Amino acid sequence: MKFIFEPLLKSRQNVICVDGAFDAKLQLSHWHGNNSPAELKAETTTQMAFKLIEHVNKRMYLKDINIVSNNHFDADGALSAFVLLSQDFAIKNKTSLINISLTGDFAEFTTGDALKASIVIESFADETRSMFKEILQHEKYPEAMQKIYEKTFELIPSIINDIDKYKEIWRDECRLFEKSERSFALRESVVSNYSDCNLSVVESNFPLHLTAKVMTAENDIVLSVVKGQRGNIYELDYKYYTWFDTTRPQRTRRKSFEPLAEKLNHIELNKKGLWRITGHSPVLDWNYRLTFSDENLNLLPSGLKVYEVENILFDWLPKLN
Repeated sequence: MKFIFEPLLKSRQNVICVDGAFDAKLQLSHWHGNNSPAELKAETTTQMAFKLIEHVNKRMYLKDINIVSNNHFDADGALSAFVLLSQDFAIKNKTSLINISLTGDFAEFTTGDALKASIVIESFADETRSMFKEILQHEKYPEAMQKIYEKTFELIPSIINDIDKYKEIWRDECRLFEKSERSFALRESVVSNYSDCNLSVVESNFPLHLTAKVMTAENDIVLSVVKGQRGNIYELDYKYYTWFDTTRPQRTRRKSFEPLAEKLNHIELNKKGLWRITGHSPVLDWNYRLTFSDENLNLLPSGLKVYEVENILFDWLPKLN
């Protein structure tokens, strides 16, 4: 099999789609709207790829398929394609690959090396920090992504076996992760978990690393509060895994933040900004969130106290049994 980035496909009849959900002979995806076989479903697409290559009916599923494809680039997408293309290496390194996919897609901490590896892989398609800036800057998008995938497949074994080789890429972000962890240990950052309404409120004096925040917040809806002298910076998010179609039990049905934005704007004291929503739909947009920000979605300090925002959230959120 070989990899072809989805916009470059000439036919779909011999293709397995991994991660993104698009027309193909076989889908292996946890995106909404996928038609992946029920017996192959899992949390990440990388786990689904392992289910496929280890399945007793693998040959039946892969009959006449000789192309692996995806329509975007991220760690889970790259790793799930890699599992299908390099099955022997993948099986020997199954735990590591799955850990990286969970950290990359859900921002959940599994191991230190998985966090480092997910940072490295995700950086490859980021024009501001990629090892492959020349490709990203001078190639058209589909051709650039094809080359980034090919480069990633070449480097995955060394990322697994010698993550310190990529220290320049992961060092600064891992320092922020460690700083965030220390702040919880020292009680400089605190979390209040309200399990009856599936809400966690995380308060800190600086923007925390996402993975440190996710591992501390026990619930699926997370209000982040960064405290400052001019007011608090607020972000309200659903945990990423709640967007995906997975086998993990779901406690949360993602719904619109519009009623919250309306109520918060009604009592907001800082008239230089508004409570605004990023994304159009909590179901269609994985990074759907509510923030107090300017018209360009730059975060601004709110005039509201934490308890004022919490009280509106408590009234809005359904109580869990």
